[in-house]
Amino acid sequence: MSYPSFTKTYHHSFYPAISPSRPELSVKDKTVIVTGAGDGSIGGTVALSFARAGAKKIALIARTETSLEATKAKIAEAFPDAEVMVVTADVSRAESVGMAAHSIRAGLGAWDVFAHCAAVAPTHTTIAGADEDEWWHAFEINTRFSSHFAKHFLPKCRPGATYIGTNAGACYLPATKFPKSSAYCASKLATAKLDEFLAAENPQLRVFTVHPGVVETNMTKGFIGSRRSGVVLDDAELVGDFMVWLVSPESEFLRGRYVWCNWDVEEMIAKKAEIENNPTLLTMTLGGWPFQ
Repeated sequence: MSYPSFTKTYHHSFYPAISPSRPELSVKDKTVIVTGAGDGSIGGTVALSFARAGAKKIALIARTETSLEATKAKIAEAFPDAEVMVVTADVSRAESVGMAAHSIRAGLGAWDVFAHCAAVAPTHTTIAGADEDEWWHAFEINTRFSSHFAKHFLPKCRPGATYIGTNAGACYLPATKFPKSSAYCASKLATAKLDEFLAAENPQLRVFTVHPGVVETNMTKGFIGSRRSGVVLDDAELVGDFMVWLVSPESEFLRGRYVWCNWDVEEMIAKKAEIENNPTLLTMTLGGWPFQ
């Protein structure tokens, strides 16, 4: 499947402009929190990218401790000076998120970067054929965290903090392209709008929504299915390095926007004036209707 692109160049892997080794992208002395950070996940790879960029304090959140410990071990092996904290939590439950926020604040201090990578996709089926509880549980996990984050994590950030919500390009492509995935796609669409509200209600917070590309995980295997032969997969490091770039001042003009990690950052910088002059560009709007 080919996707539309905001830039002429559509990346599938690392390129120098988003390299965590660039001094301009350093996150030295910053505290980073990553949800969905289990081993082999997008979140785990994102955490490694921030470690490469110099983060000295990193908190990893997921439901399974053994998976988190595996991610921690990889970071510790490559970056022994980094302090990594493992916290198990269910992002759909307010009490669990509140306890995680308290533990991280007590253990690592106030945070600077929050990369939200946790999500779930239920069994692929039609709306009518879905188990109603499982179908709705996807909404609870994928959308309720915005409220939990605002109440429990937001008060514990430093000035100028950055929140990055990992979304899915599938949420605004036609339903015919992703059959039997209504709960996932609709909940991700709702989450993108909630990111917009987080930005509007908290102007001191740098908010970005990101499509992470098509990375091979257990979740994406379900979406790809029999179409794998026609799908070009993206390297997991691409989204991690792209998020590191988003934390830098170079991305300031993209605050509050929905961007794809595949889009070339230098080309986006060249379009800075166009983006800044159009408040609806790269935001969730109603296609086919000129409502501004």
